[in-house]
Amino acid sequence: MQCKSIGLWLGCVAVLAPLAFLLTGCEVDSASRKIEIHPDSATIKYGQALTLSALNGYIYDWSLSDNTMGTLNTRQGQQVIYTSLTDPATPVLQTITVTSTFSDHYDGSSSNAPVVHSAEAYITHINSSNSPSTL
Repeated sequence: MQCKSIGLWLGCVAVLAPLAFLLTGCEVDSASRKIEIHPDSATIKYGQALTLSALNGYIYDWSLSDNTMGTLNTRQGQQVIYTSLTDPATPVLQTITVTSTFSDHYDGSSSNAPVVHSAEAYITHINSSNSPSTL
């Protein structure tokens, strides 16, 4: 009877150990990769909207360098829609930043201090009377 119990225990370990490695490995992989925004730059006019997507993070928080130039449909999530609220006489630049905060402790330390990763996208606003061929 003992052989069956040991065999069952070993079978469970054989199945669960790789699963535990995969589940914990996902966080380590994400923590070491750079966050990206796609697209990372664009040119838009007053009233136009642009969808931005973040990659390689966990929970995303979005912010704008100037809240009067444009708006985001949400400030959290993997994907946001940015809409231009400005019609400048000369081109102006809006910087959109996404951050992702998570714990890195894959270095063997007992510290689980949060680490913030971030990326930026640069949106150029042009006057609505400008045609793309004049840029």
